[in-house]
Amino acid sequence: MKIRTIVLSWDTVLALFITLVTAVFLPATLNASFTISFYSVGISVLSIVFSLFFASLAIIMASSDNDFIRFLEEEGDFTALLDTFGVTLLMLFLSLIYSIVLYLATDYFLKKHPDGYAQFNIFFLAFEFLFSYSLIASALSVKDTMKFSRLRAKYLMHENPESRIQKEEPS
Repeated sequence: MKIRTIVLSWDTVLALFITLVTAVFLPATLNASFTISFYSVGISVLSIVFSLFFASLAIIMASSDNDFIRFLEEEGDFTALLDTFGVTLLMLFLSLIYSIVLYLATDYFLKKHPDGYAQFNIFFLAFEFLFSYSLIASALSVKDTMKFSRLRAKYLMHENPESRIQKEEPS
């Protein structure tokens, strides 16, 4: 998968748009007690999505037989699907790690400066971009998975026409 394809994809464009709109309205610094709650929610959401996404990738890998993979690979669809999943899984992981690091650092500085601590908005905006990208990319990958499942069903019906469900005629 080319970098250009990733940069010009819907998930990147939408995440960038959301981040830029937020950047317009944010002050240069943010109260750390405000940002830490976002980082905490980010950790929770990304942890769940990452584990479910990883499990769904394992299911896709396990449910495919060699003939179906060859069929999809004629047009490069299987490789494209795996590339999409790989990039999304990597971004989910990076987003999760970034959220954890920001949460720990913010928590540390809040405890070190109990009278208040301000954080530059760039840290929050980077978090927002990664978080948005990961969720949008996950949603688009789920859409690809549904397309994959439909193709698999079509392939199975084409390969085994006798396995088609036939309506029983009333006696």
